[in-house]
Amino acid sequence: MEISEAENGKSAIIDPEKNVLEQALEKMQPNDEDSETEEVTLDETELAKAKEMERILCRDNRKRDLLKSWLNRMFRIKMTDGRILMGFFVCTDADANVVLQLASEYTEIGGEERYLGLVMIPGRYIVSIEERIENLYSPWFG
Repeated sequence: MEISEAENGKSAIIDPEKNVLEQALEKMQPNDEDSETEEVTLDETELAKAKEMERILCRDNRKRDLLKSWLNRMFRIKMTDGRILMGFFVCTDADANVVLQLASEYTEIGGEERYLGLVMIPGRYIVSIEERIENLYSPWFG
């Protein structure tokens, strides 16, 4: 152990085997406090963190399940330029880009159909997305 002068003129004991954080915690903790109380507090903190993590994971699982339920469903997407794309939902990403397979393009409601195949629609051009109930499942995927 080394003894060094603190800035306020009092001497402080520095233990090279303990890191600075442990030494600071010892200075803040009164000597008469029971160490079991500290362990319980740490356990409660860890429990709170675990509960928060579980809540986040549960929320993420619900979102993931929702996305899985959309797979191979017929979707109708309106775009900012007025086009309407219909196709089977394949995937999306963090930027809200959407991929449709067996997609067709319509310039207006009831307009002429143009077959496109596999398309990726950038999220910034999507105005609305809706599921087409009458064509719920793709005949190619069961």
